Amino acid sequence: MATCNITSGFQLGCRDNTGGVRRIYILSGSVSKVVNTNSLITAITGSGKFFAFEQVNQTANYTETINSSIENGTIFYQQDLTIQFHKYQDSLQDIIGTLGKQPDAKIILETQNGSSDNDARWFYLGQFNGCTLSAGTGQTGTAYGDLNGYSLTFTAFEPEPAKEISASYDNTKTAFQMLSGSLNGILVGY
Repeated sequence: MATCNITSGFQLGCRDNTGGVRRIYILSGSVSKVVNTNSLITAITGSGKFFAFEQVNQTANYTETINSSIENGTIFYQQDLTIQFHKYQDSLQDIIGTLGKQPDAKIILETQNGSSDNDARWFYLGQFNGCTLSAGTGQTGTAYGDLNGYSLTFTAFEPEPAKEISASYDNTKTAFQMLSGSLNGILVGY
């Protein structure tokens, strides 16, 4: 029988944790290599550009579901990212149409969860199999305070949990310094 040894435990830290999604970055291009060091991503090589999609506080979320079959000896991780765009408009329809055609989107998730100086945590979604636009709605709303816009869900089925990108960066844009090749730049999504 194989042994899978636990190498560390978990300690409660300070209460400096915050939920939510700050931004997502979707790659228009391709990734050729991802370097992991001590379970953190320290480099990504490829070509193209990441486009930034900002999120209003408390509107987007990310859930990672562990799927295990004892009978079959298998395990995989379902990554679901739900984001929201305000304003039901033509320019968003074009972007959503393009996103829906992506068979294996690579997404970097920037969370609101950070240290006491409010640094974000970054995670790479769809590393092995890519993310697809799996669901979405567009609506005008009924009451004046209702959502007028879109809610989209991206899903990935991966052999491992989403890896965190090394947190040795100071601010939003410098987290992309670990990109190499011609992966350069962040463009505002809309």
